Amino acid sequence: MTDALSAQGRLLRGFAVEFLTAHDASVARRIMAPDYALSIGGFLLAGRDDHYLPATVAQLDQFPGLCVTAHDVVLGENAVALRFTEHGVSAREGKASSWGGVTLFRIEDGRLKQGWAEEDYLARKLQLKSGVVNRIDSPHAAPWDEPVSVPNTVTEQIVRSWLADPSALLHASEEISAGGPSLGELFDPGSIEISFLFTAGARAAFHAVIEGSYLGGFADLDRERVGAQAMLPVAGIIDTCAGEVIRAQVCGDRLGLHRRLSHR
Repeated sequence: MTDALSAQGRLLRGFAVEFLTAHDASVARRIMAPDYALSIGGFLLAGRDDHYLPATVAQLDQFPGLCVTAHDVVLGENAVALRFTEHGVSAREGKASSWGGVTLFRIEDGRLKQGWAEEDYLARKLQLKSGVVNRIDSPHAAPWDEPVSVPNTVTEQIVRSWLADPSALLHASEEISAGGPSLGELFDPGSIEISFLFTAGARAAFHAVIEGSYLGGFADLDRERVGAQAMLPVAGIIDTCAGEVIRAQVCGDRLGLHRRLSHR
Protein backbone atom coordinates (compact mmCIF):
# COMPACT_ATOMS: atom_id res chain seq x y z
CA MET A 1 0.00 0.00 0.00
CA THR A 2 1.38 3.41 -0.99
CA ASP A 3 1.55 6.09 1.72
CA ALA A 4 -0.21 9.10 0.23
CA LEU A 5 1.05 11.45 2.91
CA SER A 6 3.76 13.97 2.14
CA ALA A 7 7.19 13.50 3.66
CA GLN A 8 6.50 16.59 5.79
CA GLY A 9 3.19 15.17 7.02
CA ARG A 10 4.85 11.88 7.91
CA LEU A 11 7.56 13.69 9.91
CA LEU A 12 5.03 15.70 11.90
CA ARG A 13 2.88 12.61 12.49
CA GLY A 14 5.98 10.77 13.63
CA PHE A 15 6.70 13.50 16.16
CA ALA A 16 3.19 13.95 17.58
CA VAL A 17 1.80 10.42 17.37
CA GLU A 18 4.55 7.82 17.04
CA PHE A 19 7.04 9.53 19.35
CA LEU A 20 5.12 11.56 21.96
CA THR A 21 1.71 9.88 22.12
CA ALA A 22 3.20 6.37 21.76
CA HIS A 23 6.11 7.27 24.10
CA ASP A 24 8.60 5.69 21.69
CA ALA A 25 11.97 7.45 21.88
CA SER A 26 13.33 5.32 19.03
CA VAL A 27 11.08 7.29 16.67
CA ALA A 28 12.78 10.52 17.71
CA ARG A 29 16.12 9.01 16.74
CA ARG A 30 14.66 8.12 13.34
CA ILE A 31 13.02 11.46 12.48
CA MET A 32 15.46 13.87 14.19
CA ALA A 33 19.05 14.62 13.24
CA PRO A 34 21.66 13.71 15.91
CA ASP A 35 22.48 17.41 16.38
CA TYR A 36 18.81 18.37 16.67
CA ALA A 37 18.30 21.40 18.93
CA LEU A 38 15.12 22.80 20.48
CA SER A 39 14.62 26.40 21.64
CA ILE A 40 11.87 26.59 24.26
CA GLY A 41 11.14 28.96 27.12
CA GLY A 42 14.40 30.82 26.68
CA PHE A 43 16.48 27.63 26.84
CA LEU A 44 18.33 25.73 24.13
CA LEU A 45 18.34 21.92 24.30
CA ALA A 46 21.21 21.23 21.91
CA GLY A 47 21.82 17.63 20.88
CA ARG A 48 19.11 15.06 20.37
CA ASP A 49 20.50 12.35 22.67
CA ASP A 50 22.42 14.46 25.20
CA HIS A 51 19.86 17.13 26.03
CA TYR A 52 16.60 17.02 24.08
CA LEU A 53 15.57 13.40 24.64
CA PRO A 54 16.40 13.28 28.40
CA ALA A 55 14.22 16.36 29.01
CA THR A 56 11.36 15.08 26.86
CA VAL A 57 11.43 11.55 28.23
CA ALA A 58 11.31 12.99 31.77
CA GLN A 59 8.02 14.69 30.88
CA LEU A 60 6.69 11.48 29.35
CA ASP A 61 7.61 9.67 32.56
CA GLN A 62 5.77 12.31 34.59
CA PHE A 63 2.70 11.89 32.36
CA PRO A 64 2.77 8.15 31.48
CA GLY A 65 -0.47 8.38 29.50
CA LEU A 66 0.31 11.67 27.79
CA CYS A 67 -1.46 12.26 24.48
CA VAL A 68 -0.98 14.93 21.83
CA THR A 69 -4.04 16.34 20.06
CA ALA A 70 -3.37 18.27 16.85
CA HIS A 71 -5.53 21.36 16.21
CA ASP A 72 -3.74 23.03 13.30
CA VAL A 73 -0.89 22.18 10.95
CA VAL A 74 1.23 24.15 8.49
CA LEU A 75 3.29 22.13 6.02
CA GLY A 76 5.95 24.01 4.09
CA GLU A 77 8.66 22.75 1.78
CA ASN A 78 11.44 22.77 4.37
CA ALA A 79 9.59 23.54 7.60
CA VAL A 80 6.43 22.50 9.44
CA ALA A 81 4.38 23.80 12.37
CA LEU A 82 1.82 22.33 14.73
CA ARG A 83 -0.70 23.80 17.16
CA PHE A 84 -1.41 21.12 19.74
CA THR A 85 -2.68 20.23 23.19
CA GLU A 86 -0.83 17.80 25.43
CA HIS A 87 -2.93 16.11 28.10
CA GLY A 88 -2.64 13.35 30.65
CA VAL A 89 -2.41 12.49 34.35
CA SER A 90 0.69 13.50 36.31
CA ALA A 91 2.26 10.62 38.21
CA ARG A 92 3.40 13.12 40.85
CA GLU A 93 0.09 14.78 41.69
CA GLY A 94 -2.25 12.07 40.45
CA LYS A 95 -4.27 14.76 38.63
CA ALA A 96 -5.01 15.37 34.98
CA SER A 97 -4.24 18.51 33.01
CA SER A 98 -4.20 19.79 29.44
CA TRP A 99 -1.97 22.52 28.04
CA GLY A 100 -1.58 23.98 24.59
CA GLY A 101 1.33 25.11 22.50
CA VAL A 102 2.86 25.74 19.11
CA THR A 103 5.97 24.03 17.76
CA LEU A 104 7.94 24.67 14.56
CA PHE A 105 10.58 22.53 12.88
CA ARG A 106 13.17 23.18 10.20
CA ILE A 107 13.70 20.15 7.97
CA GLU A 108 17.05 19.21 6.48
CA ASP A 109 17.93 16.04 4.55
CA GLY A 110 14.55 14.52 5.34
CA ARG A 111 14.82 14.87 9.14
CA LEU A 112 13.87 17.42 11.78
CA LYS A 113 16.99 19.54 12.18
CA GLN A 114 15.93 22.30 14.58
CA GLY A 115 12.84 23.12 16.60
CA TRP A 116 11.25 26.10 18.29
CA ALA A 117 8.31 25.73 20.67
CA GLU A 118 6.34 27.42 23.40
CA GLU A 119 3.85 25.68 25.68
CA ASP A 120 1.43 27.04 28.25
CA TYR A 121 3.00 25.39 31.28
CA LEU A 122 1.28 27.92 33.57
CA ALA A 123 -2.07 26.36 32.62
CA ARG A 124 -0.66 22.94 33.47
CA LYS A 125 0.57 24.16 36.85
CA LEU A 126 -2.79 25.74 37.72
CA GLN A 127 -4.72 22.59 36.78
CA LEU A 128 -2.46 20.27 38.76
CA LYS A 129 -3.10 22.49 41.76
CA SER A 130 -6.86 22.84 41.32
CA GLY A 131 -7.64 19.36 40.00
CA VAL A 132 -9.95 20.88 37.36
CA VAL A 133 -8.98 19.99 33.78
CA ASN A 134 -9.31 22.60 31.03
CA ARG A 135 -11.45 21.85 28.00
CA ILE A 136 -9.55 20.52 24.99
CA ASP A 137 -10.38 22.21 21.68
CA SER A 138 -11.65 20.16 18.74
CA PRO A 139 -8.96 18.24 16.86
CA HIS A 140 -8.01 18.87 13.27
CA ALA A 141 -9.97 16.39 11.16
CA ALA A 142 -6.96 15.24 9.11
CA PRO A 143 -3.80 17.07 10.18
CA TRP A 144 -1.23 14.87 8.46
CA ASP A 145 -3.10 15.01 5.13
CA GLU A 146 -2.69 18.79 4.79
CA PRO A 147 -1.12 19.80 1.47
CA VAL A 148 2.42 21.12 1.30
CA SER A 149 2.55 24.77 0.21
CA VAL A 150 5.53 26.65 -1.21
CA PRO A 151 7.10 29.73 0.40
CA ASN A 152 5.45 33.05 -0.45
CA THR A 153 7.39 36.31 -0.31
CA VAL A 154 4.22 38.43 -0.15
CA THR A 155 2.99 36.48 2.87
CA GLU A 156 6.37 36.92 4.52
CA GLN A 157 6.28 40.69 3.97
CA ILE A 158 2.76 40.93 5.44
CA VAL A 159 3.65 38.83 8.47
CA ARG A 160 6.96 40.54 9.21
CA SER A 161 5.28 43.93 9.00
CA TRP A 162 2.53 42.81 11.39
CA LEU A 163 5.00 41.26 13.83
CA ALA A 164 7.00 44.50 13.93
CA ASP A 165 4.33 45.81 16.33
CA PRO A 166 4.44 43.34 19.23
CA SER A 167 1.50 45.10 20.88
CA ALA A 168 -0.75 43.84 18.09
CA LEU A 169 0.74 40.40 18.55
CA LEU A 170 -0.19 40.28 22.25
CA HIS A 171 -3.59 41.97 22.02
CA ALA A 172 -5.01 40.94 18.65
CA SER A 173 -4.15 37.26 18.75
CA GLU A 174 -6.05 34.10 19.53
CA GLU A 175 -4.09 33.32 22.65
CA ILE A 176 -3.29 29.71 23.42
CA SER A 177 -3.64 29.84 27.18
CA ALA A 178 -6.17 29.02 29.85
CA GLY A 179 -6.59 30.35 33.37
CA GLY A 180 -4.65 33.18 34.93
CA PRO A 181 -3.76 36.52 33.33
CA SER A 182 -3.43 36.94 29.57
CA LEU A 183 -0.21 37.93 27.84
CA GLY A 184 -1.54 41.44 27.23
CA GLU A 185 -2.35 41.85 30.92
CA LEU A 186 1.10 40.68 31.96
CA PHE A 187 3.49 42.29 29.54
CA ASP A 188 4.16 45.67 27.93
CA PRO A 189 6.17 44.83 24.80
CA GLY A 190 9.02 46.90 23.49
CA SER A 191 11.18 45.25 20.84
CA ILE A 192 10.82 41.88 19.11
CA GLU A 193 13.43 39.58 17.61
CA ILE A 194 12.24 36.85 15.27
CA SER A 195 14.07 33.57 15.85
CA PHE A 196 12.54 31.69 12.92
CA LEU A 197 9.77 32.31 10.40
CA PHE A 198 8.57 30.37 7.39
CA THR A 199 5.69 30.73 4.98
CA ALA A 200 3.52 28.19 3.18
CA GLY A 201 1.20 29.86 0.73
CA ALA A 202 -0.95 32.36 2.61
CA ARG A 203 0.08 30.94 5.98
CA ALA A 204 3.12 31.46 8.19
CA ALA A 205 4.56 30.22 11.46
CA PHE A 206 7.10 31.93 13.66
CA HIS A 207 9.03 31.96 16.91
CA ALA A 208 10.18 35.24 18.47
CA VAL A 209 11.45 36.77 21.69
CA ILE A 210 9.82 39.97 22.91
CA GLU A 211 11.66 42.35 25.24
CA GLY A 212 9.54 44.57 27.45
CA SER A 213 8.35 45.24 30.97
CA TYR A 214 6.07 43.53 33.46
CA LEU A 215 2.65 45.16 33.85
CA GLY A 216 1.45 43.18 36.85
CA GLY A 217 -1.09 40.40 36.79
CA PHE A 218 0.58 37.63 38.78
CA ALA A 219 -1.25 37.69 42.11
CA ASP A 220 1.63 36.04 43.99
CA LEU A 221 4.32 38.52 42.88
CA ASP A 222 5.10 41.72 44.79
CA ARG A 223 3.87 44.93 43.19
CA GLU A 224 7.45 46.18 43.25
CA ARG A 225 8.09 43.88 40.30
CA VAL A 226 5.83 46.02 38.09
CA GLY A 227 7.97 47.76 35.50
CA ALA A 228 10.76 45.19 35.68
CA GLN A 229 12.40 44.45 32.34
CA ALA A 230 11.87 40.92 31.09
CA MET A 231 11.74 38.69 28.02
CA LEU A 232 8.77 36.76 26.67
CA PRO A 233 9.30 33.99 24.10
CA VAL A 234 6.30 33.41 21.82
CA ALA A 235 5.38 31.05 18.98
CA GLY A 236 2.48 31.24 16.61
CA ILE A 237 0.67 30.43 13.38
CA ILE A 238 -0.62 33.26 11.19
CA ASP A 239 -3.18 33.33 8.38
CA THR A 240 -3.28 36.10 5.79
CA CYS A 241 -5.81 37.14 3.17
CA ALA A 242 -5.97 40.10 0.78
CA GLY A 243 -2.80 41.61 2.17
CA GLU A 244 -3.78 41.44 5.84
CA VAL A 245 -3.37 39.18 8.85
CA ILE A 246 -6.77 37.65 9.53
CA ARG A 247 -5.87 35.19 12.29
CA ALA A 248 -2.96 34.73 14.69
CA GLN A 249 -2.74 31.80 17.09
CA VAL A 250 -0.07 32.59 19.66
CA CYS A 251 1.40 30.84 22.70
CA GLY A 252 3.66 32.70 25.14
CA ASP A 253 5.85 31.43 27.96
CA ARG A 254 3.79 32.76 30.90
CA LEU A 255 5.33 30.39 33.43
CA GLY A 256 8.85 31.30 32.34
CA LEU A 257 8.00 34.99 32.67
CA HIS A 258 6.78 34.35 36.22
CA ARG A 259 9.95 32.48 37.10
CA ARG A 260 12.25 35.11 35.65
CA LEU A 261 10.48 37.84 37.60
CA SER A 262 10.50 35.77 40.79
CA HIS A 263 14.27 35.35 40.65
CA ARG A 264 15.02 39.06 40.44
